[in-house]
Amino acid sequence: MTLKDLREHALYQSNNDAEDLSEFNPALDKYINEGYDKLTMAYAKLHLDQTKDDGTTPYTTLANTTDAVQLPAWCHRAIGDYATYMIYRNGNALKQNRGIPYLQQFESAKRKLAEEGRKARGGSHFHNLYIP
Repeated sequence: MTLKDLREHALYQSNNDAEDLSEFNPALDKYINEGYDKLTMAYAKLHLDQTKDDGTTPYTTLANTTDAVQLPAWCHRAIGDYATYMIYRNGNALKQNRGIPYLQQFESAKRKLAEEGRKARGGSHFHNLYIP
């Protein structure tokens, strides 16, 4: 999905129209990139715009409407779910409660993506264990 698709997805889920984008845009892009950063950390143990040891930067911040997410396609909607949760988080208690299912969906996708990333890296779930 592109940044434009993620914006539309989050606005649709939060019952806002594309015309409302100007109201949410400054924060919405931040929320989208924050969710993307959380997923890249779970998957590849890298933050957005972080350079790997070989000098490459595989995951960059989504800045233009045509920038695309560089993660498995099945998890792209989770970024929109996170942005939707963040939109609802800033409201009254009723709105905050409406956002909780979106956060749960995001966390579920993040756990699944972390497991997929561990398998891809050949790593283990356990680290720094002392085994005599």
